[in-house]
Amino acid sequence: MSNYQASRPCVLCDATDSKHYCSFNSLEYVQCNRCKLIYVDNFADNDAMYKAYTGGGLKSLRRKLLAPIRKMRSIKGYTHFLQRARGIFAFAKGKVPPAGGQRTYLDIGCNKGFLLAAAIEDDCNVHGVELVTELIAPFCNTYPDFKEQVYSDKFQDVAKRFSDKYFDIITAIDVVEHFEDPLSDMREVHRILKDNGVFVIQTPDIDCQKAKTLGCNWGALKPLEHLHLFGRENFVAFGKKAGFKEVTVSDPFEEADGNFVAVLKK
Repeated sequence: MSNYQASRPCVLCDATDSKHYCSFNSLEYVQCNRCKLIYVDNFADNDAMYKAYTGGGLKSLRRKLLAPIRKMRSIKGYTHFLQRARGIFAFAKGKVPPAGGQRTYLDIGCNKGFLLAAAIEDDCNVHGVELVTELIAPFCNTYPDFKEQVYSDKFQDVAKRFSDKYFDIITAIDVVEHFEDPLSDMREVHRILKDNGVFVIQTPDIDCQKAKTLGCNWGALKPLEHLHLFGRENFVAFGKKAGFKEVTVSDPFEEADGNFVAVLKK
C-alpha cells in the first residue's frame, strides 16, 4: 500500500496524508495514516450508487411490481429474520432505563422492516428510514398504521423532521458504513436521541481476521455502498467526536464479513 494523495481529508481525524488501500475500477479506497480509517476517496455518481442498492434490472422491476401487494410473511426467511430482529431489539432495549410510557424508536436503514416489526411487538412508536422504497413496502402493507412513519430518503433529510431528544432507541445495523457524511449523520443521531437513550450500530470491522487475510478480496469492500470503514478503536474516537460521552464496542450480532457492535450514549 503506497502513499496516496487523497482528494478529501479523513472524516475522523482531518488528516490529509493517506495510503492507497485498494482499487475497484475507477474507485479508490485509501487508508488514513493517522487513525487507520478506510474510505472511498471520490464517490461514484448518485445514479450508480442508488443502482447498487436497488439491484437494477429484473430484480428492481420485480420488487416494484410486487410492492403494492407483498406482505412481510411472503419474504423468504421470514421467521429467521424476525427472530434475529427480536434479538437485536432486545439487546438495544436492555441498554435503556425502564420506560415510563411508550418508547420512541428509529431504525436507520430499516431495509424490509423486521426491526420495526420487533419493536411494534414491544408496543413502541416506530419510525424507519429506507432509501429504497420497494424494500420497505412489505412492512408498510403489513403495518399500515405506521406507513407514514417510514421515510424513503437519506437520513440527513429525514432527521430534520424530528425535534431534539425525540427517540429512546435508535439503531443502524450495517448502515454507518454507507453514510456519505458520517460525522454530520452521527451528530444528527446525537441531537435526536434522548439523554438517557441509546444508539446501537453494527458495522464492518477493518481489523477483523477476514480483512487482514483477504485484503482487496474482503467482502466488506463495496465502494458503491461502503464508503467509510472503521475498526473498533477508531470508531470509539469517532463516536466521541460526534458528541457521545460513552461508546462501548463488543462482538457482532452475526459475523458475516467481520463486524463489531457499538453502543453509544449521550
